[in-house]
Amino acid sequence: MSFHEQNLEAFIELLSDKRSRRLFTENNLAELAKMVSALPDDVEKLSIAIATWYETRPTIVDAQLDLLNELLSPSVAAPQKTNPLAIERVSSPSQPAVQPVKQPINKQALQQAIDPQWRDRPEPGQN
Repeated sequence: MSFHEQNLEAFIELLSDKRSRRLFTENNLAELAKMVSALPDDVEKLSIAIATWYETRPTIVDAQLDLLNELLSPSVAAPQKTNPLAIERVSSPSQPAVQPVKQPINKQALQQAIDPQWRDRPEPGQN
């Protein structure tokens, strides 16, 4: 799996997990939805755009890096960060910190993670 696929997989997991979802404001989710809808269905371009977006949001980047570190080296315990929400998310004993994404890693999966009702909406221009 390429780094870009791992980056998107971790970000989709971050959006899908109830605890880490609290890191995202409604405005964050709206920004992401708008940004992703304008991008092609290309894993590398999506990954770069997402990384550029989350790099300016310290709590989200901390949680994303924790997940990426866990994906890249699952046998090594995640280091304790100063972000308590990221710590809670990574160290929660009630559920594994990273669960494999069961769907393909693509634009549609990312849109679905940003907005779970996305699939129910008509495509622009369709009525």
